[in-house]
Amino acid sequence: MVRSGLDSKQVEAIDGGIPTVSPYRLAAHLTCAFGIFSVLLHTSLGILQPRVAEAVALPSLRPLQQRVRGLALLVGVTAISGAFVAGRQAGFAFNTFPLMEGRLVPEGYMELRPLYRNFFESVPSVQLHHRALALTTLASVSGVWVWVQAMPLPPQLRLATDLLLLAAWGQVGLGVATLVNCVPVHLGSAHQAGALSLFSVVLFTLHSCRAPAQAGKLAARIGQRVAVA
Repeated sequence: MVRSGLDSKQVEAIDGGIPTVSPYRLAAHLTCAFGIFSVLLHTSLGILQPRVAEAVALPSLRPLQQRVRGLALLVGVTAISGAFVAGRQAGFAFNTFPLMEGRLVPEGYMELRPLYRNFFESVPSVQLHHRALALTTLASVSGVWVWVQAMPLPPQLRLATDLLLLAAWGQVGLGVATLVNCVPVHLGSAHQAGALSLFSVVLFTLHSCRAPAQAGKLAARIGQRVAVA
């Protein structure tokens, strides 16, 4: 990835001689980093919080678990799309929100050929796609949070969903601030860290949705029968 930004011909072709890395390699590098991090976090949470018996009266958490898995996928895809925004330096264009220079769909959208290049190389397209994914993620997280308010959740899972909502709103707000200020280094770095933080919270939420271990379930049932007797 780094080598792709050090090619002399590529540097000379850029205004001001500022090197840029390949957006494809940047996205691949970020995807690998997120993958490694998710495995480490999943393993750590499994060690720190092994499956135990929860209250037997709790409803099945499978519907919530399925929705949180969808949220995790959305967060991951949005973060990867952000790598293409960074790789194409698309954050330096269309520095207005919610419209893009007064338009809902910017000029130049989906104009490259072959068509697939617009998803990775077109500045207007990759920025619009990143905005759309971010807002879709925010709406989805908010919808799930509203949905679970009527559910009797364990304290840890309740905390996780609250943190997820807070992290999603904070990340979108940080992204907007980064964009309208033309991507200063400190905000750009904070936005990248925010993406990892949001991904961490959604994995923590998914971990908190796990069903109790079979041994824990059996112990809980035995304890309940003893209490009744």
